[in-house]
Amino acid sequence: MIKYVLAILLFISTIPVFGQWQQLNGPTGGYIRSIVFDGQTLYAASGGGVMVSNNNGANWSFKNNGLKSCDTKSLTILGDYIFISTDENVFRSSDNGTTWESSGTDLEGIYTKNLTVCNNVIFAATYLRGIYMSSDTGNTWTAVNNGFPTKYAYYFANDGANIYVGTYQDGIYRSTDMGSSWSLINNGLTELNIMSITCFGGKIFLSTLSSGVFVSSDNGNNWNQLGTNIASVKGFTDFNGVLYAASFGQGVYQSLDTGSTWTTINAGLTEKNIWAIGTSNDALFVGVTSGYIYKKNISGGNWTLSGSLDFNAGVGSISNTGSNLFAGTHGSGFFSSINSGVSWTRNTSIWTVETRAIISVSPHVFAGTDMLGVFKSSNDGASFSMANTGLTSAWINSFTICSSKLFAGSGEEGVFISSNAGASWAKVNNGLGSHNILSLGTDGTNIYAGTSDSGMYISNNLGANWQEINNGLNSNNISSIAYANGHLFAGTKNDGLFKSDNQGVNWLQISNNIPVQADVRCIYSYDTLLFVGTGDGEIFTSLDYGNSWIEITNNLSGSPVLTLWVYNNYLYAGVNAGGVWNLPLSIILELNEIKDITDINICPNPSNDIITVTTTHMYNSGFIYVYNIGGEELIKQKMEGDRNQIETNSLNSGIYLVKVFTNNGIFTTKFIKE
Repeated sequence: MIKYVLAILLFISTIPVFGQWQQLNGPTGGYIRSIVFDGQTLYAASGGGVMVSNNNGANWSFKNNGLKSCDTKSLTILGDYIFISTDENVFRSSDNGTTWESSGTDLEGIYTKNLTVCNNVIFAATYLRGIYMSSDTGNTWTAVNNGFPTKYAYYFANDGANIYVGTYQDGIYRSTDMGSSWSLINNGLTELNIMSITCFGGKIFLSTLSSGVFVSSDNGNNWNQLGTNIASVKGFTDFNGVLYAASFGQGVYQSLDTGSTWTTINAGLTEKNIWAIGTSNDALFVGVTSGYIYKKNISGGNWTLSGSLDFNAGVGSISNTGSNLFAGTHGSGFFSSINSGVSWTRNTSIWTVETRAIISVSPHVFAGTDMLGVFKSSNDGASFSMANTGLTSAWINSFTICSSKLFAGSGEEGVFISSNAGASWAKVNNGLGSHNILSLGTDGTNIYAGTSDSGMYISNNLGANWQEINNGLNSNNISSIAYANGHLFAGTKNDGLFKSDNQGVNWLQISNNIPVQADVRCIYSYDTLLFVGTGDGEIFTSLDYGNSWIEITNNLSGSPVLTLWVYNNYLYAGVNAGGVWNLPLSIILELNEIKDITDINICPNPSNDIITVTTTHMYNSGFIYVYNIGGEELIKQKMEGDRNQIETNSLNSGIYLVKVFTNNGIFTTKFIKE
């Protein structure tokens, strides 16, 4: 018995007060999407933010200070500003990218794919919200969608008089009056998925997803397929009368005769999956899938590696089935890990780079994407296929499951329900005041839908009807929803966190260490614990259902915190351009631990095969955990009353820690297995 007492004393003396977050190795970021040069500085938009070079590509560094999203898309220059579009807003910098600021508030929360400048007016092509223009250097933006009904504005070009916008699914539109009106100009096109456009030499060149390049010599009135088969062109650029095309899979092409004939210039180019192309005063630059940049002197020579900064992706969703951990990224693909995040593998059966939501119930895994709808796996994430029958939206922000029904929240078409594991979908929007769904949640009976512009809605009949529940909820933008033991929580964009104890009939703002104007990006409920991640990179936890909060950010760096998940005794956090971090759950629990053990008793102690855990109070909810002295969770059991029996016959002889989790705190004691 003496050796057991000594071991217990030694274990107590070595319990840490708080530990460190660990940044895991990935998932890796990638995809250079735009390259521009302002006469002195090179800029590249990537899945990890903005890369900047002040020495013609000899060295690069990330300049992300002030960016609320590092899923960057398109770069352009106007006046003293460099502009960058992201999946959340347009940002601008007047100090060569050293710092960034939001370019007004009109595009906040809107996925902006591409930018162009025409006659000192900047235009923004967005997903789901059409086209915007700004005539005051990005201070304010106005929607200009007269004659432009399409959902996915993908790519811009202009010749100084006409503005052209290529779309995904709907072909190409033209404006001859600076965006006041738009007209469809698809005559001769055999495919309507437009990837890139350029105006050069009195012609317009347009690339498609799978049908090659088309050219027009009459301002887009008529299109003819290019004689040379150049597949999957992601971008064009020109220099001194030479036109260049960047192909995904075939490298770089050049034309010396205004696009009549083309030749490849790939010597030294070890990666040929090109996503972006640009020029400086004397060199060509291309960005590739890996996130690297290659350089070639225009005067001659081979391609050489210019920028090779490794960076992590922005992870916006995490889930798991069994030992498979999943990470959906903003701009870098879908990843899985079989070793708790030590290493990651990209799943190429989800071929879009943007994942907005993941939900999993073994063996099924569902991924919501931003342009291709829902992907489904029936083998625990080993492979995926599209599952969009009945969906009228390709943009899925959120999922929830209630009464064996799967619900999907879309960015512009409301809520969909599937009763057959995603095999087919039906729209369920009756009573919804907005179809712009950001978040979904459930309490097991009711479904809750958070919108971007009309607050919160409830359905008590599996989506057949919806009712607004905004009393006391002074925000229209509901970013996240969580439910825990009778308490409903709503996270908002810049208005903090709200709680309802009556199914959303009334709401009360809660803070207690969480700023009242916090940008709440995610809420996650796990047993009796709640976690909140914010746009400022903070993480908070509560054990008393939101009455008090403890910040556990510690050494975690990067913002926003986009998602939280508990897996294999760790809390995982997905961070903007920071990949995945984790922290042992046992360390977090110690922050709420009550060292006085008079509230809990173990009998018998020492024991053989069964122990009875008795508490002196009746708690309305709680869990009992058994850990070994190394902190590994061995047994977890939900509390039923104040006396609970736990079978311990699977445990070896030794000392074990028992933790009782209640909304009043965590009570800890120990027992000996003989």
